[in-house]
Amino acid sequence: MRQSLYAFLIIICCLCSGCGKTRPDELPMHGGVDFTSGQKKIIEMRIQDAVKQFGDRKTAAEKAVESGWYYYNHKHDPKNAMRWFNQAWLFDPNNAGAFDGFGFLMAEKSKEDEAITYYKKSIELNPRNALGICNLGRIYKNRAYRLYRQRKREEMLKNIDEAMKLYEKASQVATIDGDLGYIYYQWAVALELTNNYAEAWKKIKLARKHDGQFIEPRFIKELLRYMPESQE
Repeated sequence: MRQSLYAFLIIICCLCSGCGKTRPDELPMHGGVDFTSGQKKIIEMRIQDAVKQFGDRKTAAEKAVESGWYYYNHKHDPKNAMRWFNQAWLFDPNNAGAFDGFGFLMAEKSKEDEAITYYKKSIELNPRNALGICNLGRIYKNRAYRLYRQRKREEMLKNIDEAMKLYEKASQVATIDGDLGYIYYQWAVALELTNNYAEAWKKIKLARKHDGQFIEPRFIKELLRYMPESQE
């Protein structure tokens, strides 16, 4: 299945070539580029081919999102991952997974404001997107940490408060153990930043309960510097 979608991706890459140092297909939503009428016809033909293969545009979009994460997680290729997320968006402009991918890759580039916009759109389209909600919280948490180092306490507290609300929301809609483990760990990191060590340990225990693979040993070591773990 990936081979057929890949043929479509090659078409889009060719359409977008020669457009500058950063090609539109390496930017979310193709960077807002206006396709020519000829390009639109080619894209529509390829979309119809995908519909014939997968049954509808939504399913084709979901397959493209899967390919995007495959290229990011297994090929370590964010540029092609972005192309797949763009392909998903072309198949279905209301695919939450495409916007989730946009948000993640923008965050990786430290483009926080753009990442927040895309994550919010993803959550709007899928309010039960636990990982998207958590990753949005992580952006606010990372921003809070930076503000903490800059000694901008008031701004830091606003961002950390937003992160906490999002972690709580994510924990309420998550249904997969691995997701919950990740959410509780990120929540613990945010709590440690506010010197709330007791609550941070509680979240670490929940993270372990729900699959603790995301817990970083160096964080536990740091947390132990401030407060021993309760044996309760």
